[in-house]
Amino acid sequence: MAGDEGEIVGMAPEEECEHDMLVLMRWERRPLAVPLAQLVGIAVDDQTRQGIEDWHYWVARGYEF
Repeated sequence: MAGDEGEIVGMAPEEECEHDMLVLMRWERRPLAVPLAQLVGIAVDDQTRQGIEDWHYWVARGYEF
């Protein structure tokens, strides 16, 4: 899936986010939980871009749940 583009449709359920920040994207017509740290925003609004950048910042500094 590296290099694939997809639309994020929401946050993963809280119980799935106990060890990482996960978002849901559509994959073959089903929701798939993907680590936010592995994503790059394309055509996102300023608030979403800031959220992604903030999470990448904390992960780069070793932050863990």
